[in-house]
Amino acid sequence: MQVRRLSDADQPAVAGLLGSDHVAHAMVWSRLVNHGINRSGGDLWGAWRRGRLRAVTHVSGNLIPAGGDAEAVDSIGEFLARMPRRSASIVGLARDVVPMWSALAPAWGPARDERLSQPLMVALAAPQVEPDSGLRRAEITDAGALYPATVAMFTEEVGVSPLEASSEAAYRARLMWLIRQGRVFCRTDERGVVFKAEIAVATDRVCQVQGVWVRPDQRGRGVGSAAMAAVAHSARAVAPQVSLYVNDYNTAAVAAYRRAGFRQVGTMASVHF
Repeated sequence: MQVRRLSDADQPAVAGLLGSDHVAHAMVWSRLVNHGINRSGGDLWGAWRRGRLRAVTHVSGNLIPAGGDAEAVDSIGEFLARMPRRSASIVGLARDVVPMWSALAPAWGPARDERLSQPLMVALAAPQVEPDSGLRRAEITDAGALYPATVAMFTEEVGVSPLEASSEAAYRARLMWLIRQGRVFCRTDERGVVFKAEIAVATDRVCQVQGVWVRPDQRGRGVGSAAMAAVAHSARAVAPQVSLYVNDYNTAAVAAYRRAGFRQVGTMASVHF
């Protein structure tokens, strides 16, 4: 097995490996089709067997393995284990994350958190609830109210503040960019943000919703399912397939997504440091 850093010249091989399942590989694929391998915001490593690309791993703030060949993913992991860790998490399909983490754990462990069963869901069915008519695309004037909600969501979900790995200015800039792209959705009331979600990953075929948050005093009232039904409808203007992934132990969220029309199509996994 040969492991090497890939470049734009390898794009056809990567497309052949990942192009058959855009939902499963959305996080890696979006970086490559939107920016190219050389400008993807990190390094893309590939494992080759008999001249054929068998697996890839994108290394940046997140380490994202993909390809489905456990032996090839393991080979990349053994190669990366000789380097200092630069990623705050490993995330991807469980079939890729598990062998990657097995290879990296002796050098990079222990992990702060392992989430090895996260349903990957796609909006495939009609919602069982009425979509929230109050949901709207966020505007620049919403940024001040959305920022603390965005930080709160990340902190609740990951267990640490996003500002531990990023400056406040950089995190605010990311939020502003998403708003300008029309990729942040929200519902507000007189007290501020009730619900927010963002399209963090997008290609012409699939988009992935992340950062879903409901204000604590509104939880358990059906706010999330109605809002997500509206998000799924609006997000189809970005891409025809709307996906997300969720922790399996967050049964309330899983149920809300199902009421909004989402169905499981695979299993993701995350390892956080």
